[in-house]
Order: sequence, then C-alpha cells, then structure tokens
Amino acid sequence: MRRYIFKKGRRYTFLSIVLIGIVVVILLALVYYNSLKGIVERHYGDFKVLTIREAFENAFKNVSIQPSGFAIVTITAIDEMGNIYTARVTKEGLMSIAIGNQISQNPEELYKAIYAKAFYNLVLTQPIADFESSDPKNVLKYLNDVSYDYFQEDGREYVVLVGKDEPGNTIQIVYNISKVNGKIRIIAEKVFVNGKLLSDAGKRIFLAKVYKKSIEYDLIEVVKNSFLKDYPGVSIGEVFSKLNNARWTIKNEGKKMVEFNGMDVIEGKETVITIGFKIDENGETIVSYALLNGQDVDKESIPYLLSYLYNRYSNIDRNKELDKYKQIIFSTKIPNSTKTFGELFTEYATNDKWNIEYAIDSVKLSVTAQTMKNDKFYMEFIFRKDGVYLGKATLNGEETEFDVLTNVIFGNNADKVQKVKSGKIVKYSSFTNNEEAFRSYLKNPTWSYDKEKDRVILTGVGKYGTKNWNFTFVFDLYFGREPILESMYMDGIAVIDEVSDYIVSKIFKVDTLGNNLVELVKNSIFISKTYEEILGPKGWKLDRNNDRVLYTSDNLQITFAVEPAGQVKVVQLFYNGEDWTTRSYDVLKTLENGGSLISLEQSQQKPVEPEQPQEQPQEQTTTPQYGQF
Repeated sequence: MRRYIFKKGRRYTFLSIVLIGIVVVILLALVYYNSLKGIVERHYGDFKVLTIREAFENAFKNVSIQPSGFAIVTITAIDEMGNIYTARVTKEGLMSIAIGNQISQNPEELYKAIYAKAFYNLVLTQPIADFESSDPKNVLKYLNDVSYDYFQEDGREYVVLVGKDEPGNTIQIVYNISKVNGKIRIIAEKVFVNGKLLSDAGKRIFLAKVYKKSIEYDLIEVVKNSFLKDYPGVSIGEVFSKLNNARWTIKNEGKKMVEFNGMDVIEGKETVITIGFKIDENGETIVSYALLNGQDVDKESIPYLLSYLYNRYSNIDRNKELDKYKQIIFSTKIPNSTKTFGELFTEYATNDKWNIEYAIDSVKLSVTAQTMKNDKFYMEFIFRKDGVYLGKATLNGEETEFDVLTNVIFGNNADKVQKVKSGKIVKYSSFTNNEEAFRSYLKNPTWSYDKEKDRVILTGVGKYGTKNWNFTFVFDLYFGREPILESMYMDGIAVIDEVSDYIVSKIFKVDTLGNNLVELVKNSIFISKTYEEILGPKGWKLDRNNDRVLYTSDNLQITFAVEPAGQVKVVQLFYNGEDWTTRSYDVLKTLENGGSLISLEQSQQKPVEPEQPQEQPQEQTTTPQYGQF
C-alpha cells in the first residue's frame, strides 16, 4: 500500500494556520479591548486625581465597562435610587452621559456631580491620614444632616462635609484628596465650627473626637506644641518644660484642659507653679487659671506671671515687648497736663534709653534721658493688674517729685512753683506754708507751671457742700516773690470771690475770711427783694461743717447753699418743725409779698379747688433756684 505523506502534511499545515489565525485574532481582540479600556483610565477635563473608571467605580455600585462600537467604551452604573447611568467615552476623550434614556445636555456638570460623589464615598471608606486605625464612617456618627461639595483650589482637589453636631453647631470639614505613589491619600486640612476656622491644635483635638481616637497623649502634645497668643514665636512646651520637676497631666479631657506643674526659685524661695491650659472653642490655647504654692493668682495678674516665665525661660523678643509697653506709656497723658508722655520723650527729651524688668505680678519700664538743657533724668513706670503707676523719678541723680521733674523737662520755671509752695497766702494761719495747708484739704494735690500764662497751677480734689469737686488754683508771684491766689475753679467753673474766700478760710482754718458768704446770701434777690429784706437782718449764721448758710427764727429755719459761680439755692426749709422744703417757693413768695404763713398752713390742712392757670407777667426775668446742690 502506498502512503501519500505529502497530502497529510498539507492537512495539518492548514489546521495549524487556522489555529494560529484564531489565536492572533484573539490576541488582537484582547489588545484592542485593552486599548479601548485604556480610554477610561484617563482623566476627564480638570479632574486630575481620579480616572474616569475610578470616578464611576467609587461613586456607584454594579459598574460595568464594555467596548461599544469602534473606539468607544460604554460605562453602565446604578445609583442608590436605582437610576441607571450610561456613559459613552470616545478615544478622543469626548463623553456623553445619560440617566435612563435621557442624555444630559451638560455632561461636564453631571460628571462633576459623579466625581464629587466619588470623593464623598472615598472619605467614608478610605483611612484618613493620622487616623488610619479609625473607622472613616465615624464622621457620620458625629454629624447629622450631612451634605457635601467638591471644589478645586490652587490645583488641589477637595471635598467638604457639612453637618450639625449634637449641640447644633454647624461643622465643616475640608478634606484634600490626592494620589501619592498611585495610592489615595486623604487629609482633613481644615475644620470650621459655626464659620470659625479652628487652629491646628483645635482641629487635631476635634478630629480625635470625631474619629473616636484616644487623645490623652495627643492633648498634652497639642498643648505643648501650641503657642499662646501673646507669644507666637515660642511653643508652650519649649518654655514650661525647662522648669524643675515639670509634669503635664490631663485635667479634663472633655473640656480639653491640661495642667502643668513645676518648680522655680522666685525671690529666693522655691515656688510651685501650676498653670491650667485650655483649648477654647476656636481651637486657641489659653491659660484658664494659675496658682503659686497652691494659692490662686488673680486673673488680671496671670499675664504678668506668664511674661516673667517667658522672659526667664525663652528667647522672646524683649524689644518687641518693650515697644508694646512703651506704646501704652506714650499714649497716656501726663498727670495735670495736656501733653502725653509720647510728646515729652519725642519733643522735649533726647538720648532716651529704655529697659524692661519682669516680676511675677508686674512689669517695670525704666528710662534714662536728657532734657534740652542737658539735665539728666530718670523715670520708672510700673504696670500692675489695676493700672500703670509712676515710680521713682530723679533729676541729675537726686530723687525728686514727678511734677517738679516734668516742669524742668518742659522748660518750666521750677523755682516759681517752689516759691508758691513754700510761701503763705494767709499770713496769720497756723500752717507753715501753702503746700502744707492745701495738702490738708485736697486729695492728690499736683503743682505745675503754666509757661504761656506765667502762672503756678495747683490741682486736686476737695469737698465743698455735699460733693467732691475738681479744684484748680491759679497763683501769681507779687513782684516775683510773694504768692497770691489769682483765681479759683471748681469743675472748670470760675469761683466768685465770696466762695473763694470761704474755701480759703477752710483750707487755712481762719474763720473770719469766710463770713462774706453770709452777706452774699442776705443780699441775693429772691424775685424782687433780697433775702435779708424778706427774712430780716437777724438770725443768720454760717454752718462750716456743711458749707451752708442758715437762717433761723421762732417758727422758720431755712438752709441756703451757694454754688461756685454765686447762685443761691434753698436746700431745706422747716416751718413749725415740719419739713416744708417742697413749698419753699410758696413760703418765700408769701413773705416777700408781706403775707402770713398761717394762710399757707391752713391751705395745707384743707384741700382747695385748683386755680385756673394764669399767664405769667412778661417782665419777670429772675427765676428763683431751689433743690439740693
């Protein structure tokens, strides 16, 4: 039998060719399929973090990706409501999206919504940086009524979650989503509470609550690494950890309070210092309380304790601190002057050199400088919880009163001030000099020299009548030697001679000087007659204890007050032992008209028909004055 080997070979060759062709077609198909799938592995538009495929797969469930026609890929997805999304993406990067059978007229906006949904789902499914061990969905347990939005800023992509916490505060958490080495990275960059941006420390504590991460260690570290508002360049831990036996403990985790305890030697004694730090609602670290050896430090004194510790244990900018306090001094008016300390040091002094010293309850600024005449002077300003005080003052090395020093600095004649102070305007007074007499009457007496008017000025607070007045006494030197009182002012009101003489009599304790006050009242006119004409020349006297003029008769007692400018007022009236002060006008008018008070007494006992109001005569121009003054 013959075999036709060549025929068999042709058959196998043909089969091989067919198989190879099929394989090639399959491979080409796979290559083509994969090349089509690569269409959705690209970014769409300005959305650069997620590819088209990743956006759909993270936004929806049941996502199907299939080639469809030549150079087109179709993505089918279903959302939570059962809506079917169909997206067609071409090789050129064009996209159309339909929901059901309705093709969107604005595919870019619809894709942005899908992309935002993908970002939102990533925040709920992917670990958050620094909270990798926590369940990302904890944010939904902390917030209610959550909504979200997507935005871009400076080339970075964000999604912000907005919701309400249990107390009802509006919370916004801003997440940045990016890719690092091909992996998704989510960082909670900002947190807003009721529109206020939390600091980094506050954000860290807040997120720890949201993601249920233990913050005991973190809270202490956050406080230690944060900065007090007045000392932004030095962390809290950098300062307080330098104290001896420094210890940090959680005081109240819920209120975000950390307590520090340490030792320091203050004024030669070992002192236990306790500081309570708190992260407030804005995320700022503040000092809530302080103790020294277990004793509370006043809230107003805490800033001075802090400045003492920061100066001692850190390299704070002392010049900046100095400038801060100098600005307060420079804006302050010099006592009994229209000028400020700023004007004094910039216009009337040279070569000023400042220094600052810290104590646990105060800050002292001292300055050395020269006057325009090259006199050297020194001043101290002490800041305490209740204000700024003037300390020591020297002139050419000799301690002096502050008002004398300022007179020299301003070029005033200090000799004239001294002459008035050492002189005596009431020669037969028991006081040694004017300064001694006025010091016995005034609170905070201050002497100065008015260069423009060439007068010596004394100011202070003294009592006259029922109130305290701001007194100003103006002195001149008669022939440059003998002081005389030229004028007097009370609360800026020029004082008439009779009142001035009376007050001088009180100051120098010489009663005869003040008797003219009685004559002033007697000669004052009520409506048309003087009080002396109405009441008579007898029964008048001066009540020096109350600075009043008294009139007394058998059945009538009247108390008069005299104001600085000379106005006379009836402040009290008794008739037959009864208080008729409210009827003073009627009493005096009746007496002025020659009537009897018996008629008034009867009218007070029996009700009378009210009279019709009558028009007042036009010629009456004097209005009597009554009431307490």
